[in-house]
Amino acid sequence: MISVAFANIAGGRLVGPDGYDDADRTADFGHALAGLRPDVLIVTELDPDGDQLERLAAAAMPGRTAYYARHGFSDSHIPGVQRLGVGIASAYPLTELERIDLPDPSIDFLHWRTGEPMDPHPKGFLVARGDFGALGEVDLVGGQVCPIHMFRSAAGVEYTYEEGAGREFGAELTAYLRDELAARGGRRAVVAGDLNMPNPRDVFGEPLGLVDAFGDPPPVTTPDGRSIDRLFSTPDLVAHEVEVVHVPGADHFPVVCRLARRTPQPPLIGRIREQDLARPPVRPAPSGTRRGLTR
Repeated sequence: MISVAFANIAGGRLVGPDGYDDADRTADFGHALAGLRPDVLIVTELDPDGDQLERLAAAAMPGRTAYYARHGFSDSHIPGVQRLGVGIASAYPLTELERIDLPDPSIDFLHWRTGEPMDPHPKGFLVARGDFGALGEVDLVGGQVCPIHMFRSAAGVEYTYEEGAGREFGAELTAYLRDELAARGGRRAVVAGDLNMPNPRDVFGEPLGLVDAFGDPPPVTTPDGRSIDRLFSTPDLVAHEVEVVHVPGADHFPVVCRLARRTPQPPLIGRIREQDLARPPVRPAPSGTRRGLTR
């Protein structure tokens, strides 16, 4: 069994009445992660150019040797941070695989409220592989997808992954990710990220052959009541002890769960035969009596 934590940390910034604060509050996220002691920590909206990932890993996994992978994906929209990216810290050695750069959706990138042109801030997933003992090799896939709800069209239509151009892009995203993950040849995987859609299962669940680590209803992971910070896995893994960690002032809350190998079930015909063998033999009823009746 391994423990996996995911956190979107907004460059280490908290949110005040006027938007993101300037002060680096990475320590607040580290304090929230302390005590969880995950084997794997996946971080989005990470400052990839400093020691932010090491600071978070030191708080979350004290006393353990950590192995790191990180990439920058876009310029930053957060004050005081030049670039944003994805990082993975693991208590098990990692082999970094080719990252997945997602295509931008074919939409007008106008601010949902003001109509001003915006940078789409390219998104993607960092992929690393580790040997996790009894679990075997597991691919760790961490990242973000485009927050299309932040944009609207020139005609003033706000986008959503549930209909229109957003729904079409969601279908394209599923096909693209399916091909990209298959190209890396992994059999067992964990996908964690800021998935920025009302129902991430529509893209990351059954269409990708993955299982949602969250139950129904999925827990809220943002202060405004959404559930977008999510964990998915291949069906041979099963999640236990899912927890959302509240960080006062953060616009996303970290999530953590434990993953174990799913116990293989014997084929149905095998189970029937086992049950038959376990039953006591049925003795024929004495002559002149009806089974189930007594005189």
